[in-house]
Amino acid sequence: MKYLKQYDRGFVVEPTKKDFIKYDKNRLKLIYWRGGGLFVEITKSGEYIKRIPEMEILDWFLKIYSQARKTDILELLEYNLLGWITGLTEFQEFDQVLRLPFSKYSQGYDYQTHKYLFNEPIPSFEANYFSIFGELFLCGYVDFLAEEPKDVYLSDYKENIYESWKYFRDNFLYAGAFDRNVEDGNLTIGSTSWDTPQYWSQYNILVVRTEKGDKYFNEILAPRFYNKYKDLEVEIDNKGNIIRWIGEINR
Repeated sequence: MKYLKQYDRGFVVEPTKKDFIKYDKNRLKLIYWRGGGLFVEITKSGEYIKRIPEMEILDWFLKIYSQARKTDILELLEYNLLGWITGLTEFQEFDQVLRLPFSKYSQGYDYQTHKYLFNEPIPSFEANYFSIFGELFLCGYVDFLAEEPKDVYLSDYKENIYESWKYFRDNFLYAGAFDRNVEDGNLTIGSTSWDTPQYWSQYNILVVRTEKGDKYFNEILAPRFYNKYKDLEVEIDNKGNIIRWIGEINR
């Protein structure tokens, strides 16, 4: 196979002993160790604790870093996405890596209909997330696989890799095929091909982080992100209000 390699899962990389801390519910950090998940803490007993619901990651990031620029937000989304893609096995289903929306106030998701609004003329971070996905694919950091009798990677599907991405983006991401369900009557779990987008779903289109992407995450993105935010910490009360800021962002 093209990427015959077993990967460590980016956001559950075994921490070193110095990363284990005494759990304090009134202290909160964006990141606790290099390569770790966002707002994920490790206790001295080795237990992983998600301090913030995934749907509120962006909200809390902007709470603790109110001066964040769009470039900071896009970096956060890139780190989050590339970290989630890496799995204990070589490939992952899309429901394991596309955990949307990021915010309770998202403009890219209709909470009444539970539908994404990527085709609407409304800027949203979900749309930015897909753009980042495209950049990672075009840079060779991630690739996609259609489960068919003969495995075919998206990067090999068309002669022009950019045309492959647009075809995939329009028919899988923008069409919401990554979020199909049985109730809609359009969920396919079995094998499919790149030629039959009507049968694509979050279960038969897989994603992999390539060796090039693995190197980029571990040697460039994860160290840069950790060094930038490792000292940023806040104290919160029992209602989740920020009382004071501890430490700062390292530029």
